[in-house]
Amino acid sequence: MNEPAPTFSFGENWTSYLSQADASAFEGARADIITWLGEKGVSGKRILDLGSGSGIHSSCMYFLGARDLVSVDLDPKSVSATRSLWERAGRPASWTVVQGSALDRPFIEGLGQFDIVYSWGVLHHTGAMWTAIENAAVAVASGGLLWITLYTKGANYPVHHELKRRYNRASPLGKWFMLRREIVRRMYWRFRVYQNPFTWNHRVTRGMDVYHDLVDWLGGLPYEVASANEVVRWARQRGFILEQIEARGEGGCSSYIFSRI
Repeated sequence: MNEPAPTFSFGENWTSYLSQADASAFEGARADIITWLGEKGVSGKRILDLGSGSGIHSSCMYFLGARDLVSVDLDPKSVSATRSLWERAGRPASWTVVQGSALDRPFIEGLGQFDIVYSWGVLHHTGAMWTAIENAAVAVASGGLLWITLYTKGANYPVHHELKRRYNRASPLGKWFMLRREIVRRMYWRFRVYQNPFTWNHRVTRGMDVYHDLVDWLGGLPYEVASANEVVRWARQRGFILEQIEARGEGGCSSYIFSRI
């Protein structure tokens, strides 16, 4: 069965998110980086943010002391969002924002080698996930880190995939109703666990909020998944060592940091 042409724009969602992101969003993103890499883990490093989205994580890495930072995204609106934060930072020469694809091997190779290659929730949306992971790995320098996050494989993949297909086929009104249904479900869950259902749109990990996370979940096509065993085995076969892992259940994103020998 052919994949429907996506009508959802990651860039539009990221631009919307950035327009209302306050200091807590930036602090959440900064805290996440420090949790994984440590207080000084970014300082003095050459970093590739592959799929920069809103640009918030790139911005945090810049202010955490990255020596040389390259932010890449395929979606022009994500590039624009990231560039707006680059401009807010004073247009630093050490931070470059470019449009490009994780599937374009010559482009990735042309960027050079990096101490940290970071790609959160991006490579599984390229339509050729393992090729994208391979290309990201090519950019990791010897002794460097590959930090990626991928949707976790599970039995409900066909159901989740079809949900995303329906959302992308839906009219604007249909999308509105599908999103509101998910919001009501979230509110009901909070009510069941004795939490205020009207505070459903709170900050979640990495500074994201629930609303834009739900939009991303519903609209995100292409959509591929991988088990932790598959990802770790792939990495070991290519000379990477697992340093950290946060394995989440199906529907969530598992995070991995590998070091290159």
